[in-house]
Amino acid sequence: MKLQTLGLSIATALLLAACGGGSDNTTPADPQKPSNPQKPTTPPPGNNSVSGTYKGNVFVVPVGSMPGSLADARATSSNNLAVLNANGKQIALQLPGIFSGGMTSMKGATINGQSYKLFIASGSRYANSKFGYINNGNEDYIFSQGAYTTNMPTSGTVTYQGDAAVGRSAVANTAISSFTADFGKKTLTGSITQAARSDVQFQPVNINATINGNAFSTADNATVRSTGHFYGDNAREVGGVFHDSSQSLVGSFGAIRSN
Repeated sequence: MKLQTLGLSIATALLLAACGGGSDNTTPADPQKPSNPQKPTTPPPGNNSVSGTYKGNVFVVPVGSMPGSLADARATSSNNLAVLNANGKQIALQLPGIFSGGMTSMKGATINGQSYKLFIASGSRYANSKFGYINNGNEDYIFSQGAYTTNMPTSGTVTYQGDAAVGRSAVANTAISSFTADFGKKTLTGSITQAARSDVQFQPVNINATINGNAFSTADNATVRSTGHFYGDNAREVGGVFHDSSQSLVGSFGAIRSN
């Protein structure tokens, strides 16, 4: 995992971008990844269709607010992995000239005339999915989307290591995710833990979910509610959104299989 925190202004952001995105410039071959992927661009207004190749879930809340429950998560889809379709808008999930293998995290930045109070999104290491926590205008978007797995494993245990974006009350930061999938028993268990020097304080978020096809979800009465999917060939990645009522915490996460 890598954490790349960029500057508070476009000048600083571009300076960091010139230094490169670190060493995560290779990803495992994946037959489900398009052979000619679209280059991430800032999407134009209009054409907010929600039918597409990349699907997932998103919370949309007024800036600084919290979802009431997991039921507030909406289905979303897009034909571009780096674009989120939500609430009649197209939100760029990768910014021009800024590249990261792990996580991109910015606060109070202006990029191409667009002001971001908060921008946290996964980078190129996640070949089949995107997740994060982004402020756009008067709304916050907490999301996970990707190319759903079509060839799910039916047996065996797989561990996943990755990242998360967590927040509450207009404050958000990156975190660490770790999961284990037992495809024979159809269970997904794991946790999201606080990263060093995070300005979002929380206890480990424990997720216990049931796998159904390429999707997973927690019990309706669980303290931590979560929903999400497996992404890419042979369930290479896992990701979703969560709501922790005991800590008034919300976020999204992703992880890559390590065995």
